[in-house]
Amino acid sequence: MSLLRAIATIAFASAVLGACATRPETHSAYNDGVAAYRIKDYATARVAWREAVAAGDTSAMNNLGYLLAEGLGGERDEAAAIQLWTAAARQGHSEAALHLGRAYEKGTGVTRSDVEAYAWYTCAAASARAAGADDDVEAGILKDVNDVLAGLMAALPPAHFAVAQELAARYVQTYARK
Repeated sequence: MSLLRAIATIAFASAVLGACATRPETHSAYNDGVAAYRIKDYATARVAWREAVAAGDTSAMNNLGYLLAEGLGGERDEAAAIQLWTAAARQGHSEAALHLGRAYEKGTGVTRSDVEAYAWYTCAAASARAAGADDDVEAGILKDVNDVLAGLMAALPPAHFAVAQELAARYVQTYARK
């Protein structure tokens, strides 16, 4: 009986250890940044998201870009925000493309360009659609983009609109989430 009990104990311990090894990691630099952001500790969020950015996390690129653009948790750095949003948008991150569209529309950190704004907004919409309609964040991004695009299309002269459509098609083909 004791041999059977020992075998059962070893089998149980192996199962528990195996389950621990395959559990998804819940701690990450990105999640640390989210936790810090939620309590308005923006300086800590910056540090955490910089670490996640170094690992290639596109959501961290987007979020750190936002903190930098708004000057939350440190100095405002619109140029760095644009670089981060561009890197994330070029990897199919819809919210980063939305931020880029806004930056170009308003001339914040970049030269104002309705053509670039239209192209990045269109790319954001394509990436949001590809992510799925049942994702609340992506649905919100899609709604925001559609609202802005309606006004922007009306404001663009026909010649600029044609150029904007060509650029948008190229951005969607090259950068949008598939």
